Amino acid sequence: MYCPQDLQFPGFPARYQETLRHFACQLQTQYGLPARVVIPALQNAQFNARALALMTPPPPSATPRPPYPWWRYRNRFLQEDRIQKGIHFWQEHAQIMEQVSRKYGVSPYILMGILNIETGFGAFQGNFPVLDANLSLAAGLPTRRNFFLYQTAETLKLAARLGVPVNTLRGSEAGAMGMSQFLASSYLQYGTVWNDPPGEGLPDLWRSVPDVLASTSRFLLAHGWQAGQPVLLPATVSSPVLAKSLLQGRHSLATLARFGVRPSNGASILSGSMLVGLLQLQTEEGPRFYLACPNFYALMGYNPSINYSATVWAYANALQARLG
Repeated sequence: MYCPQDLQFPGFPARYQETLRHFACQLQTQYGLPARVVIPALQNAQFNARALALMTPPPPSATPRPPYPWWRYRNRFLQEDRIQKGIHFWQEHAQIMEQVSRKYGVSPYILMGILNIETGFGAFQGNFPVLDANLSLAAGLPTRRNFFLYQTAETLKLAARLGVPVNTLRGSEAGAMGMSQFLASSYLQYGTVWNDPPGEGLPDLWRSVPDVLASTSRFLLAHGWQAGQPVLLPATVSSPVLAKSLLQGRHSLATLARFGVRPSNGASILSGSMLVGLLQLQTEEGPRFYLACPNFYALMGYNPSINYSATVWAYANALQARLG
């Protein structure tokens, strides 16, 4: 291990020098990275104040803001230009999407919903240096330090596996990369070169649509995706008051039925023992109840926001309706 007390990191402000020295040691001892990789990478990294500002949560307020309604979030991603981009992308890549869907069992429309929200089908993938972003967030966000230091280690490993200088990796302010915005850890764990045998290198998630679709499918499968099952189902409730008592946790359909909660459609493909969540989403017409099936929670493994996962589903439905 090499981390002497006089190590300096010219790209970071003085207030972070001791923290970076600690990171240099930790990356070697905890994550097993060699000093010849760690020290030059950290000494060449640059503090990214913008990434830190974008990722810093707002201070607590005495008057909390009301929750951002789902329909407003959804409508940002269902504008006509977004639908048209999806139609064009589908027409260009329909064959490979169908092949990937057959292999993995993940709906191609759901994959389209993810690519729409994440990068507009690759149009805006982020231009933050990934190592700089991860290090800056690890240094500047103490409550998330362990997570972003882990992503720093994974970024260094990823660059080595890809055979590229680490400072060439670009992504979002949170260090997410490529068309489907994978963190470095997800890239290494789920990245798949389409139709190649295992061990044949890492995919190109910035440019290769087949690799992106296969890798995103593998991620969803690992987080519980069930082929042929729905994501969300509108629900009818006999008593909204009773229904609201069930908004936490997951329940069997049989249990929900005893409380007067039933799927409005699609019930025939569900097992009575299936565990689902009950959600109340804000629509333009007011709150509506939905049943969140296991595939909804697989999407939440991708992004833990309910608004996000519900919007992926809504876009998938809208695109499928337009494509026929």
